[in-house]
Amino acid sequence: MLVIENDNFGKHNPHWKFTLGPESYETKDTPRRVEVIKAALQADAGFEFVKARSFPERNLSRLHPYHDYIKTVSEGLTNPEEEVYPDLVPGEGARLRKRIHPLWGGIYCTDAVTPLSKYTYEVARGSAQAAMTGASLLRQGKEREVYALCRPSGHHAGPRVFGGYCYFNNVATAADMLSRAGRVSVLDIDYHHGNGTQEFFQERKDIFTCSIHGDPNDEYPYFWGYAEERGVGQAVGANLNLPLPIGSGNDAYLGAVDRAAEAIRGYAPDFLIIAAGFDTHADDPIGGFAVTTETYADVGASLAALDLPTLICQEGGYNTDVLGQCVLAFLQGFGRQRGR
Repeated sequence: MLVIENDNFGKHNPHWKFTLGPESYETKDTPRRVEVIKAALQADAGFEFVKARSFPERNLSRLHPYHDYIKTVSEGLTNPEEEVYPDLVPGEGARLRKRIHPLWGGIYCTDAVTPLSKYTYEVARGSAQAAMTGASLLRQGKEREVYALCRPSGHHAGPRVFGGYCYFNNVATAADMLSRAGRVSVLDIDYHHGNGTQEFFQERKDIFTCSIHGDPNDEYPYFWGYAEERGVGQAVGANLNLPLPIGSGNDAYLGAVDRAAEAIRGYAPDFLIIAAGFDTHADDPIGGFAVTTETYADVGASLAALDLPTLICQEGGYNTDVLGQCVLAFLQGFGRQRGR
């Protein structure tokens, strides 16, 4: 399987830490996530690594209204250790007056865990380019399955705001590119709901979105991801959410994967994009499921059986002791089902 990578992933290394009541939180999105995935895949002869291509800025800027904001703030910093925390969108129903920064011109971020530093724009753009490179190869018929080793993740970045460690939506950018060549299905298997991806396409019936995730009654992103969210207007029925309760294990997770696969078959897309997060693992520090490492091979095989040109984009997964083996199991299961 072809693996698309960027060498600049290590330049974005947030160091935030804060306390909330009796608990202390610090970022789990470190460069080591990519390092352990690469090490696991490089030890297997079945993977070939290639560099991401460069794409024009307009591929990102036309979808993300905050593109120029992220670029201006990031490239305007001189100290690589400095982190800027954007003004935040008030909580839904908060009825707070918005304060617009006179220079940066907007409020685009949903939380205080997605800071901007000197290299954030460069690295976030590189992550999206990995996904776009994979999409381009599928669209040209040069590859049947591709894994894009994206970091930072993207599925919480939407058409209005970014957040949740995500700056640009890698999957949405790739899906928009592939939609010019046929119908697209996006399946998000990360522990957290792909709210940004859903919002990008909730009014489009040519892109079917599906997400398996922790119940938003209890888990981030809270305001999105409920089962009744099925799409808007002409696209009603083109979105499927499969929230699961905290503590869900292998059987419940595999059952949701089967339901998602059945829905994708019914939609009959020309391309499949998998937003592959592994914070569903039992030992993940910010997840709440109990999925075991070996189960990801079954997940990969189930999705490979859809027999579609497939782009797999890396999303979450924050226990670096197990992450590499989780990704390897998923990709090996996917490849074995395809006979590769």
